[in-house]
Amino acid sequence: MKKALLGSTLTITLLVLLLSLFSGLAQAGPHGSEFDLTLTPAAGGMEGVGIARPQDPVAMLFANPATLTQLEGSTTFTIGATYASPDLDASGGPTDLFGGTAAAGTFNPQAALTGPFNDDSSFTTAVAPHAVVIQRLSEKLVAGFGLTGVSGLGSEWRNTENLPNLIADLGLFGTNMSVGYQVSDQLSIGGTFTLGIASLQVGLTESGSTVHELGVGGSLGMTYDAGAVIIGATYKSPLSITYSGAIETAPDVFSDFKLEQPQEIQLGIATSSAFSADTLIEFDFRYKNWDSAAGYSSFWKDQYIYSLGAQHKMGSLYLRGGYSFNSKIAKNAADLGNSFGDITFVKNPGFADPAQPPSLPVTPTFLQLAQATIADGHWQQSISLGLGYELPGTNIRLDLNTSFAFDGEAQLGPFHAEGSLFTAGMGLTWLIK
Repeated sequence: MKKALLGSTLTITLLVLLLSLFSGLAQAGPHGSEFDLTLTPAAGGMEGVGIARPQDPVAMLFANPATLTQLEGSTTFTIGATYASPDLDASGGPTDLFGGTAAAGTFNPQAALTGPFNDDSSFTTAVAPHAVVIQRLSEKLVAGFGLTGVSGLGSEWRNTENLPNLIADLGLFGTNMSVGYQVSDQLSIGGTFTLGIASLQVGLTESGSTVHELGVGGSLGMTYDAGAVIIGATYKSPLSITYSGAIETAPDVFSDFKLEQPQEIQLGIATSSAFSADTLIEFDFRYKNWDSAAGYSSFWKDQYIYSLGAQHKMGSLYLRGGYSFNSKIAKNAADLGNSFGDITFVKNPGFADPAQPPSLPVTPTFLQLAQATIADGHWQQSISLGLGYELPGTNIRLDLNTSFAFDGEAQLGPFHAEGSLFTAGMGLTWLIK
């Protein structure tokens, strides 16, 4: 009991320290702006699978709370971090706000949006921490508490010639408090309360500022052990945050900007330990309702994600790998409107010129530029590898993972974007039996 209390106290202390160190960072998520389980110590090496049978405490807490009942001992905790490096290139020719281009001979210099440009985003490095503790309260009841990065966007174009000074810097950390209850030998259920801790800087033509806010969400989940396989399902509610005064819409006029992480349905099926003690194969499906998510619905459509991960244990060594495929996320030109969330005008950076208007309208072409630059995450495929090692004579395991998301080329009206994402992470997990 003392060991369990010591482990819980240590993990919570480390969680607070990590939050204070990393709360200002942002990343580019592999699933739109979301990470799901792709950065966690073990699941990160298996393409983020873990809705039915997760292999690390972070995955148990942040995918399906019903899986908490799969805890083998009395207490387990994990600390770790993942490095992420997005690589995004965008290009285009002279284009005006209303879709006129120099190539087509329709360019209107009085409504110019961009000149000719071809550059890489200067945002290339980010770090996401993890800290989780899970405690068995009774034979059937298990609770967990922890923190990790759940969503992020990162790109910067302020030094790109012939482009507005665009920037996206979103970092959303989730603090989850979850319980799982084993109803029967086959069925478990669970629930999660999520406190989102966020910072956002979204610059549209020199019109952004950094804002810190909070939001709340939750999830419900279940697992069913069918013998040879375990089936898992989760519903995640939207997590809505209003960033006060985030965007300058006219000189010295700052407007609120609402951004909502989407509601989501997750399904998973995995081989059970009864089927194979040493080999695990899991397939997960995720549906993200971006088309109903405030802010994101201006430029993204609903997304479908298919992930396959595997793990094989050889003595003290765990070998892992995975592959995932994402449907295209960028809305077609015909589905774009004339607003960025509730924002319909942004400050004109050329307002110092008396001939220029104080604000510029948000147009479909403006949104296509945003899709190509600050709304990254176009990559459709990803592969990952992982390695775990149990330290001899202990219940401590070291997990390493790496992944590469690719196939991120998109033609967005007059603009072209191409991106990839590399991640590498580690975590240390201690199980107290």
